[in-house]
Amino acid sequence: MAEREWSTGPVVITGASGQVGTALRARMAGLPNEVRALTRGDDVATASAGASAVVHLAGTLFPRRPNTYEAANLDTVRTTVAALKDSGVRRVVFLSYLGADETSTNPYLRYKAQAEGLIRASGIPAVVFRAAHIFGTPDAPGPTVTEMLSSGAGPVTVLGPGTQRYDWIARDDVAESLLHAALDHTTPTGTHELAGPQSLSVDEFVTRVNGADVRIRHLPAALARLLGHVLPTLPSPLVDVMLRDCLSSPDAGETAARFGVTLHRVDEVWPAG
Repeated sequence: MAEREWSTGPVVITGASGQVGTALRARMAGLPNEVRALTRGDDVATASAGASAVVHLAGTLFPRRPNTYEAANLDTVRTTVAALKDSGVRRVVFLSYLGADETSTNPYLRYKAQAEGLIRASGIPAVVFRAAHIFGTPDAPGPTVTEMLSSGAGPVTVLGPGTQRYDWIARDDVAESLLHAALDHTTPTGTHELAGPQSLSVDEFVTRVNGADVRIRHLPAALARLLGHVLPTLPSPLVDVMLRDCLSSPDAGETAARFGVTLHRVDEVWPAG
């Protein structure tokens, strides 16, 4: 569907200053829609009045104290859903994580799944994207990639063996998918996996973004899990997520087609070396 046929109403973006929120706002700069960008503490109810869509991006795998996993990933959704009651918003779009699971002992994965449930129960047509690990561009790599970039001649520390594989998804592809879901109301509602077309191990990805000469130091999984219980800079839920494979189901590639998005491989965004 051509952009001229999309909804032209206001769009609320929570978590608008984050990696994906920044990319989404930049993508919308040339569109007629008013963008209401919200950060922590902003009034969602006031911002949602008269809005056509809400894109909820607030949430984090690494909450900074005094923030918590529950507050960042569940309470923000609860607040948004409550604010949307009787708001007239026509569609809500939520960015979740590929491994979200209500039965998980990992609070990040559990709260993401519970948040999905709140979104679906809101009574507003909803699109939930369960995204794989997101990578940015060389000039704006994003938090996950930044931790995998070499500083000078020093090695890159990788949690675990480095053989764990992720279906890396480009930041701009995520932003484009969110845009289509929010403005093109012919796109499907429901829960969709959002993953890139190229699966790489962590070591392969580190080599791709740094170059073949990069030195990689592996922190054994058992030690990483132990440190996750004692170091505030390495929270246990984050360690657990990074040690897992992050792979989509075989039909996940159909998501891009459903939403009219062209996916990009890692090597298209990060030229070798």
